[in-house]
Amino acid sequence: MAALFAKLFAFVADRKANVAIIYALAVVPLALATGAGLDYARGVVVRACLADALDAAGLAVGGTPNLSQDAASSLAQSYFNANYTVDASYGTPTPVVVTQNGQDYTLTSTVTMPTVLLKLAGIQTLPVAYTVTITRSSKNLEVALALDTTGSMTGSRLTDLQSAAKDLIDTVVQDSQSPTYSKVALAPYTNAVNVGSYAAQVRGAAASGKAITGATKANPVVITAAGHGFANGDYVYISGVSGMTQLNGNTYMVANKTTNTFALYNVDGRNYYSYSGGGNAYCTTAGCQYYRFTSATGSTNVFAISSCASEHTTNAYTDTAPSTTLLGRVYPASNNPCINQPIIPLTSDRTVLETAVSNLSASGSTAGHIGTAWAWYLLSPNFAYLFSGEGQASAYGAANTMKFAVIMTDGAYNTPYCNGVISKDALSGSGNSSDHANCNAPNGSSIAQATQVCSAMKTAGIVVYTVGFDVGTDQSAIDVLTNCATDSAHAFFPATGTDLKGAFHEIAQQITNLRVKS
Repeated sequence: MAALFAKLFAFVADRKANVAIIYALAVVPLALATGAGLDYARGVVVRACLADALDAAGLAVGGTPNLSQDAASSLAQSYFNANYTVDASYGTPTPVVVTQNGQDYTLTSTVTMPTVLLKLAGIQTLPVAYTVTITRSSKNLEVALALDTTGSMTGSRLTDLQSAAKDLIDTVVQDSQSPTYSKVALAPYTNAVNVGSYAAQVRGAAASGKAITGATKANPVVITAAGHGFANGDYVYISGVSGMTQLNGNTYMVANKTTNTFALYNVDGRNYYSYSGGGNAYCTTAGCQYYRFTSATGSTNVFAISSCASEHTTNAYTDTAPSTTLLGRVYPASNNPCINQPIIPLTSDRTVLETAVSNLSASGSTAGHIGTAWAWYLLSPNFAYLFSGEGQASAYGAANTMKFAVIMTDGAYNTPYCNGVISKDALSGSGNSSDHANCNAPNGSSIAQATQVCSAMKTAGIVVYTVGFDVGTDQSAIDVLTNCATDSAHAFFPATGTDLKGAFHEIAQQITNLRVKS
């Protein structure tokens, strides 16, 4: 054994050329391997930083609508510069290159990294590149906005809302509507929602007037109206008469009726002008063009029907189609009229939407439950038959489709209805009691109804955001909006106009639902 160790020691101590050559040849690849590992590790750091910076840039570009190519490149570069943190000793990134293909944005940058040990092998630099493609949501988007434009929104508050709503529209509605679409609908509301040209289908057509062809200067005045159908004791409203204009704008009891004539009870027309033609006599019960009712204070009122609609009474808290159950009518008081701006069905036309937002004006009381319901109806396949083309909402659960409702208010809901008139039990802020019906709302308060509607809407699969603008310590408003939202993270309570714009922008960003793929 001692002899064996002596031979091994002699081999190690041998300085002959062949041993030195073998050692030298072994050192070179070992050094190159070590250098490659070090430079590879440096490259990994550079690539990770490129990835972070390009992802941030991609999200910024993808989340900003209507960018030109130059604007997209500039925005991407600014976000890249803010997020790229490797120092210059690792090399300088090339400018970010942005290309767009439909819904996809592709961003690329490269760093030519100086090597450290690989220089020993003549390798002076290593290219490190990263490419990211971000894609706008692959899902179709259907978004409905219920916007409070009641009297308390007058002035800068309405201006702030208009700005915030337009920003949301700009963000959500994309230029390209293929392969997926993004549409927004509007349901502005005050004491009700104006359904415009859809009124007859939604709340039923109002009974037309009976054409008047004669009126006597007698006591009582006798009206000729062929096949009028009125009964003694009915009340009629007369308008449009020429000559005997004293009859216009008044309500009269029917007496002494025949098939084609009736007298105006206790009306002496002998001192009136002579009838010269035209005019109509209208019924005055619920469903007629004019409605005569006893108010909550005992007075008798006659209000004209409007193109606004109120809540369901049968099939309440559902989106049952009007073809099955009509919605309620609205006979508004002159000092609390139907909102001017009608609903806008789902559309991808930003100009149509933003023009409607610009035309909003502030007045009236707050039927928040009706605004909430119409945000749902505009997203409901059960109401889709009312609208044409892209205004028709998709089916619940349709593939690659998401539905969102955004409910905004600046105060407590206070305006429910009874027989088409604001109910006796409406809360403070809903107008004068003398203009209210002498009956309570069959479905309960506006707050109770809104809570039920929101619950049913969420069950249908609609994501609900709520925005309480400067509601302060109004606990009823806070509670209804918190309960209405999909969850507490979907409820926003901005205190100022700037905060309101921020809330709408954040909601728009969430709805847009970008995803990053690399």
